[in-house]
Amino acid sequence: MSSKESALLALMQEEGYTMGIINLTLHVLGDEKEALDEMILYIDDNHPNEDDFIDHLAEVCADMGIEM
Repeated sequence: MSSKESALLALMQEEGYTMGIINLTLHVLGDEKEALDEMILYIDDNHPNEDDFIDHLAEVCADMGIEM
């Protein structure tokens, strides 16, 4: 696991996200460094609930051409 994936995992755990959402996010983003950075900043700045997080994740994936 990369340092960016580890950072995202830690933030998601701190926010209390379910393991299903955490696993899905890490699987979908994989080693997409730009997407990982975006999601790390989004959580850190906004502290979104899971629904808002999923909406933003879908937007990031669409913008970056990552298939969910």
